[in-house]
Amino acid sequence: MPMPMFDAHCDTINAVMRRGGSLLANAHHLDLSRLGGFGPAAQVFTVWDRPSGVTTREMNFAGGDFPEAELSALFEASFDRLLLELEQNHDIIALCTGKDDAKAAAEQGKIAAFIAIEGAELVGCSLDKMWSAFERGARIVNITWNYDNKLSGAAMGSGKGLTEDGRTFVRFLQSIGIAVDVSHISERGFWDICEIASRPVIASHSSSRAVCDHPRNLTDAQFLALRDMGGVAGVNLCPDFIGGGRDIEAVISHIEHFLSLGGEKSVCLGGDLDGIDDLPSGIRDVRDYAVIYEALLRRGLSESLVQDIFYNNLLSALGRAL
Repeated sequence: MPMPMFDAHCDTINAVMRRGGSLLANAHHLDLSRLGGFGPAAQVFTVWDRPSGVTTREMNFAGGDFPEAELSALFEASFDRLLLELEQNHDIIALCTGKDDAKAAAEQGKIAAFIAIEGAELVGCSLDKMWSAFERGARIVNITWNYDNKLSGAAMGSGKGLTEDGRTFVRFLQSIGIAVDVSHISERGFWDICEIASRPVIASHSSSRAVCDHPRNLTDAQFLALRDMGGVAGVNLCPDFIGGGRDIEAVISHIEHFLSLGGEKSVCLGGDLDGIDDLPSGIRDVRDYAVIYEALLRRGLSESLVQDIFYNNLLSALGRAL
């Protein structure tokens, strides 16, 4: 029987645009050909970009972001390319805007695709531009990326909380049915969102700070807040975020810690594939999610619980958030 898989965050369209290949087949961490080995299969494809030739390791996150006009142009090009690639492969993948769409895709034997925007600065932190992206299929938005923006401080930035514009933006997203993604936001911004949220929020690619003390990871209190509101946290595979031996065992330790906090329905996959430079040892690409699946079974987790982690939890949380 095929293994289910629903991952909350990948940057594959950016990798395709920068390094070649297509969504169907490439030499990066993930493509549709490899996703087809899972069943049902679903993936959140994230639109993110910064000027070419600049790596995340070279960016000074405290020094300010790139000009809004430049980011807007990059965003439009990436969004257009993603929509084009999805249309070119419509026989095997379906753009989804809700839980029912994903279920229909699974019934048709297609991969379910959701579109996310990583950092509201890509749409100028504008309600009008956000509405336009919504009409074109975007359903998940990170309030910030690694830089502060008009809406909030970032985890890798100043650490400041939501601005008044940020509060308005979050309320707008939830009013029209876009899932608010708190990965990358500052801890103060996270709690500000929790205060005003009318729907669950998600952390698409954030691991446990109790296991690895990194500002991009979630504290236990943050995870419990997500759990209690019906959201989910996707375990990130970035070696810097998982710590330990930077291997599969380290990945498992984050999942097990979230489970120890009563997170059986609140933890999912959020690998950040094609958005990170390195993967944990023992993982080459998306196909090796199967290794994590088998490792969890060997730890004594039931098959139904592992399937929840790999598919059902994220699908259910998006159903509530959207």
